[in-house]
Order: sequence, then C-alpha cells, then structure tokens
Amino acid sequence: MEIRKMDDSNSVQATLTRMLADASRAYYNGFPLTMADAEFDRLYEQLMEAERISGFAYNTSPTVHAGASVVTELKKMRHEVPALSLDKVKYENREKMVSWLGGQSGVLSWKLDGLTIVATYDNGKLTRAVTRGDGEEGGIVTHNAVSFHGLPVTIPYKGHMAIRGEALMSYEEFARINEETDGLYENPRNLAASTVQMYDGRESAKRKIDFYAFKLVTPEADSAEPDLNTETGRFRFMESCGIRIVPHETVNAGDVLSKIEEWKEKLSGNEFPTDGLVFSYENQIYADSLGSTNKYPRGSIALKWKDESKETTVSDVRFSVGRTGKITPVAIFSSSVRLGAGSNISRASLHNISIMQHVPETGNPGNTLPVKIGSKAEVALAQMIIPTVLSVKGGETDVEIPSVCPICGEPTVLKKNGDVEVLYCKNTKCAARTRGALESAFSKSGLYVKGIGPSSIEDLQQARLLTIYPAGLFTMEKRYGRELPDRLRKLEGWGKKSWNNLLDAVNEARKTTLRRFLYSLGVPLLGNDLSKKLSDYWNGDIEGFLGFYQNPDESELQRLEGVGAFKAHAITRWCRKIKAEPESDLMLHALINELEFESPADTSAGGDSLSGLTFVITGSVFQYKNRDEFKASVEARGGKVAGSVSKKTSFLVNNDSESTSGKNKKAQELSVPVITEQEFIERFGR
Repeated sequence: MEIRKMDDSNSVQATLTRMLADASRAYYNGFPLTMADAEFDRLYEQLMEAERISGFAYNTSPTVHAGASVVTELKKMRHEVPALSLDKVKYENREKMVSWLGGQSGVLSWKLDGLTIVATYDNGKLTRAVTRGDGEEGGIVTHNAVSFHGLPVTIPYKGHMAIRGEALMSYEEFARINEETDGLYENPRNLAASTVQMYDGRESAKRKIDFYAFKLVTPEADSAEPDLNTETGRFRFMESCGIRIVPHETVNAGDVLSKIEEWKEKLSGNEFPTDGLVFSYENQIYADSLGSTNKYPRGSIALKWKDESKETTVSDVRFSVGRTGKITPVAIFSSSVRLGAGSNISRASLHNISIMQHVPETGNPGNTLPVKIGSKAEVALAQMIIPTVLSVKGGETDVEIPSVCPICGEPTVLKKNGDVEVLYCKNTKCAARTRGALESAFSKSGLYVKGIGPSSIEDLQQARLLTIYPAGLFTMEKRYGRELPDRLRKLEGWGKKSWNNLLDAVNEARKTTLRRFLYSLGVPLLGNDLSKKLSDYWNGDIEGFLGFYQNPDESELQRLEGVGAFKAHAITRWCRKIKAEPESDLMLHALINELEFESPADTSAGGDSLSGLTFVITGSVFQYKNRDEFKASVEARGGKVAGSVSKKTSFLVNNDSESTSGKNKKAQELSVPVITEQEFIERFGR
C-alpha cells in the first residue's frame, strides 16, 4: 500500500487518521484518553476500509505503526529486536483459531492491558527496561522498573537475556490511587502507563505496578539453553529465574474453542484488566520460521473480546462523591441492558464533567455531544467488565451541574486540569470522604454485612440515613423500622424488599469476634494480622479492649511480639483521639452495644488440633465467609496458613481441584495433597 504524507485534507480518511493518531498517542503514553477502546476499534475498522478503497495510508496512520512514538523526556533506546504488535481475531470470529492452529499445538495466555516493557539482563542483573514505544524504540524506565512486583533486579542466569512483559495495575490499586489524585484516569491501563513513565522513581514506587512476562526474546530457540524450543519451555525458563510469567495453558485445534469459553468465564474474577487472549505456537522453531510482516509476527495472534453493545435511554444523571471530594457524574438508564456473560447494566460512570459534555455522537465520527436526560446511549462492557457509554444521540433536558454537594449540601467547585474539568466538594468533613472507612468496616475482614458495598453506602449517605459511623448501620432498624424510608424510596434500585434484605444482613452481622471488630475500627496500621494478635492478647474479650481503650499504654503493646513502637504508638494515639471526641466516643460504645461478641471459649475452640500443619488456601471459598475467616479458623487451632506452596506445605485447599494454576502445579510437583474446602471440614472440622 502507498504511504503518503499527512496533508490538511478534510476527507473522512484524513479525519479518521488524525483522530486515531491522537487517541493512539494518548493511549501509549499514559495521557488522559480521548476515546473509549471500543470506539477506537470501531473507527479503526472504518479507517482500514477507507485505506483499502483509496489504496493509500497517511504516514501518521495507526494502521501503519505498531504504537506511538515516545513523547516524554525519557531517554530513548532502540530495541534489540523490534517489539511488534499482534494481528487480531475478533471473538465472534473465534472459529478462525482452529484453522490458525492447524495441526500445531499452541499456548493460550491472557492479553493483559498494561504497558509493554522490554527488560534486559546481563550477568544476572537487570541492566535496562524500555517501553515498547513505536516498536522500534522506546523510553528507558529502568529507574521505575526496579520497583515492579514480579520483575527481579537479579536472577541466577548469567547470560544475556531479554524479555517482554506487561507492566500493569490492578483494579484495586487503580481505585486507591485514582481517589488520591485528581481523578483524571479512566482505567488502570492509563494510570499504569503514567506511573511507569514518571521521572521520579521514588514517586513511582509509591504505586504498585505488577509485571507479567509474556515473551522470551533472547536467548532464542535452538540455543545452548535447554528446553527453549517450546513456548512452555521458555515460560519455565523465565519462571526459574524468579520472573513472574503470565498465566497460560496449552491448546490444540480440537479444544481451542472450549478453552476460549473457559477463559472467558474467568474474566469477572480477574484482578487485572485484560482485553483478550494471546495464542502462540508451542513449537518455537516452527513459529520463528514463519517470520513476520512489517507489523505482526506470524507465530502469535490475539483474540479480542467482542465489544457487544446495546442501546438504552439515559433517565437520569446522578453525582457520586468520592473519598477525595471528587464528584463523578453517573448515567442512570431507564431500563437495564444485558451484556457479556449475563451482566445487567443499569448505570455507567461518565468519569468527569468534561467527558460528560463531550461523548462521541452515535453515527457521526469526529463529533461529540453532551449527555442529556433522554439521550439514547450506546452501552458496552469495556474489557467485558466495566460499563461504558460509547456514544449518545438526542436528548431532552440538559444535565444540571450541582452547585452543592449531594451528600453534605456544602458548595461545590469546578476545577480545571489542562483540558479536563472536574467537580469537587469543598467540605473537608463531608461524610463521603469517610466512605472508604465504612467500606472497610463492613468488608469481609471486618463486620461483614452481606450485600453492602460502595454504591449502597453512598445511597444511604445521600438519603441521610448513614453518616460516618459504623454504628449508624446497626441502629438503622431501631430508628426507621421495617418500612422503607421515603428518602431512600426516591433513589434508583431501592424498594421494600431491598430495604428489608439490608436489615436482615445487618442483623446477621451482629454476631462477630473481637478480631473482626478491631479491624473494622479503621485504626492506622491495624490490619488483619495485628487485629488477631491483639484479640489473642485480650483472649477474644471485648472487655479487654475496653480496659486498654480507657487507659491506653504504649509500653503494654510494645511488649507483644511483632508489635513494635510504631504500631503501638498509632493504636494508643487513636484511642486517645477517639476518647477526646465526645461524639466519636459515644458512637464507639453504641457500636459495641449493638454487637454480640463470641465468647473467648468459642474463638479458641479446637485447641491445638492443627498444630504442626501448614495450609495454603487459594481461590473462592463457600463454607467460610471469606479466606480471612478460614485462616483465622486454622490459626485458632494451632495451624499455620502460608501464601505459597513449598515443601513445608501440608495441604493446598482449593475448591477447584482441577485448576491449572501455578499453586496447583507446584503442589503436584511436590506431591502436596490438594483438598477442597468441604474435604478440609470433613477431615479437620470447622
């Protein structure tokens, strides 16, 4: 195809090229996104068709380049081997994978959605880490890569080794960091890219970036190193060096379609964003013999999830207040739409004021419209998980930007960061800013209230039924009875049944332990392990805690093994602070009065029946509330719970005994018995 220099033409092809080139630069360099992934893919196909008809492509077209040039001030470096992108097959055309594999076996893995990094080792040391950039050269980010989880600084292999992997951020870490910033980032991939390319490695290290290797570049197949002629052998080689590898599994033409469906079912449980699957030939001698195009290697291919979308109507736009005071517009739909693996979508975040006012117009590429009440919205699941408004058309009533906070009623302020406008609540004491503490208090590690989460807590706060104290949830039935309060009735999703379900869940949560109670208080540095240690010290008796609370003594806690001066100071300081605030002190005692604590005898039942045994618990649990409760049960009976399988492991507990996870494979290698949760209970009791 002919390549032409970009001109000032206003043709559809030129307009699409400019739009997609700008979006590509933002995507590959960690800047605020200019369009959703699904919209990019849709316009990308239109551009490819326009180029096919015209017979040429502009030199800035993303169909010509693998990525985007590095536009930061990071020092550039050319790659030892070009880092090409992958050719793609859509999920709806997944049958093509059968013919692609042919008689070859393949290796399936996640297509993780982060920033591709090429890491190089020499003489057992990490010598450089470079972003993919445009595939030919990228920016050096070694100063940040030394902090990546899963990418060791030193390895046992002393030769020259280059690997490619994905530097990415979990959904949980994204939520934490995005709440602490100005909320400019729309997804974990964007925030990960920004973090990886920071100039200050000390700042980058404050955010958790995980690394998963997906490709061994050198040494190559048929080298002096054994077992590098296969893709699984290359994965084993990297893993033996202490490098974390992407989850993978072998497939063939006979089972590839069923394996695709199996992996699709796992999507909802992923802690990291993925946008598809990657397939590589197991025989790497064969794969290398195929060569590559100027953009794609022929030995690997990606399968992209189907960007299924449906149209619905925006019936309202609500404003959600976050922990930093950021106010986010949320589109509420008149009727839920069913997408993905049976997901019913009734709302979607619009991220900030700028995005709400500039959503792509349906059927008119390049034009944007504000979201209005009555707008017809095209809705999809980004990465098969995140509800997203792709485009809108029409609408009847403009959305009024609130001048006061919907939670506390104090004035709002509209701040501008570059081209992005974000709305904030000015009140530093707004109840919404403590929502994270309430989420933690009612979480599975704390006073677990089944079914309550961020959105329901926000609704209760907006209806003025709950403020900043956990006690408010446990006194709600006394204050309002079983009839649905009018203030809650007005909010979408609430009816008499959901109200009564909430009250029932609260009543079930009243029976608790001292450990759970301590965790729920939100005391700085008081996590699961320290909560258990203090609960054991006070014999699971709430009176023991109250005695200390009334007369907090740092030296008393410092005498406990593993506490130390820093943690002891944090706990005693918290006690003194709460005691000095009459309302906080009153609400603490009100919470205690609403709870039913298990007796010390209950919490220590079982004696040392598991003494000398070490368990690793992985996957979902069903008999216990969560893995923390399972762990507490084991430890209460003298057993130990470890995070990884080793020769010291007595049992691996996994309800999916046929799992091909790393822990299951390690257990098989070491002949560690794998049992289900039910088998554990039958053998050892609860």
